Amino acid sequence: MTRDRFDFIFRHLHVNDNLDLQDKYTKVRPLVTLLNKKFLEFSPLEEHYSVDEAMIPYYGRHGCKQHIKGKPIRYGFKAWVGATRLGYVLWMEPYQGATTMCNPIYKELGLGASVVLTFCDVLISRGFDLPYHVVFDNFFTGTPLLEEITKKGLRCTGTVRENRTSSCPLITSKLLKKKERGAVDYRTTHDNTFIIAKWHDNNIFSIASNAVGINPKQSAKRFSQSEKRNIVIEEPHMVSIYNKYMGGVDRSDENISHYRIGIRGKKWYMPLLTHMIDLAEHNAWQLYKINHGKLDHLGFRRRVAIALIESNRKNAKRGPSRPSHHEHADSRKDQMNHLVIPQSKQTRCRQCHKKCLTRCKKCDVGVCVKCFETYHS
Repeated sequence: MTRDRFDFIFRHLHVNDNLDLQDKYTKVRPLVTLLNKKFLEFSPLEEHYSVDEAMIPYYGRHGCKQHIKGKPIRYGFKAWVGATRLGYVLWMEPYQGATTMCNPIYKELGLGASVVLTFCDVLISRGFDLPYHVVFDNFFTGTPLLEEITKKGLRCTGTVRENRTSSCPLITSKLLKKKERGAVDYRTTHDNTFIIAKWHDNNIFSIASNAVGINPKQSAKRFSQSEKRNIVIEEPHMVSIYNKYMGGVDRSDENISHYRIGIRGKKWYMPLLTHMIDLAEHNAWQLYKINHGKLDHLGFRRRVAIALIESNRKNAKRGPSRPSHHEHADSRKDQMNHLVIPQSKQTRCRQCHKKCLTRCKKCDVGVCVKCFETYHS
């Protein structure tokens, strides 16, 4: 494909008309819906999934552009993402404030809970009656969310902010810090539906779950500033589960960031389109690795690019062959009707290969005067 052809296609690349004025991402909505459907259809069947936010880099002007301090990508579009432990993305929904396309029946529970419950509905829609376990951070976690997920028959674990524990009578963080490192305090509901715990690590770590509890405790290595050496402390089981399965979305973002499509355009939705292409390729690589593929991410991208080029290459249609300018040897040397005639354009002499302004009338090839006799003998 030529550069001009590529620029023409890129300028006129179009996904959708402005049909839904309430949806700020209406320009890319059909593609988001289609990819979410395909991602879910081919997703690996696992027990643990994580929900987190992802950033799509964008430095132009748009109402949905976000600035999140401390993120590797500080400026861009934010999206809610559900992924497996290794980073396969099942579901993505771009953030657009109050009009984010989550299930409206969860609106009263707040944005964070609506996002998690919408992803839970996506998992349930797969049709497999499995004990899915969803992991998320303290932006989403609250006791109403834990209760709703329990009603759906799913399991969950997430860090929780102290002001969202519904006045759970836990020891205060100030007193817990005075205890030895690894100390834990927890409370369960009367019907043992879920548990909320505080754990003394480098700081106070608050966590809630309806699936796992404190035991069996694990061993965790930490560096002690006072002793200037590594020490071993006890880590609650629910903390181990959270640390093991929470990083799927971040892993996906990291993998995509290494080889992100770097095409720049003037249309605000182009970063979203290129990100979704990257996301589809990344998911394909994850499935390839599950099937014991040995290529790394870069090698897989190269293989995909080569396959796309080869599949779209058009074989040139061959028309009737042009008659050869080379006369048969018998005709060239028959010594009949061979005449030197001038020609308007320079050509190469068939004998000496120098430029000449004469040719043989019968043979119809360039031949200089000096080589005319030699060529025909």
